[in-house]
Amino acid sequence: MDKQDKDVLKLSKLCRHWADHNDSHKESFLKWRDIARDKGLDLVAEKLTNAIEMLDKCNEYLLNAHKELE
Repeated sequence: MDKQDKDVLKLSKLCRHWADHNDSHKESFLKWRDIARDKGLDLVAEKLTNAIEMLDKCNEYLLNAHKELE
């Protein structure tokens, strides 16, 4: 396998890793969004919900890139 092929393989693995890593952050965001909501911090909860949605979109792009590299 030449260097270019190794780079492509590594990039594919990184895209998957980054998406998985984002999922672990998402769990924390969800937890703290709910805490903010319970404390009446509605604007904070809304911002965290927006961040969660953006994280989902980011993962969609990362996983699509991963599939292109397979």
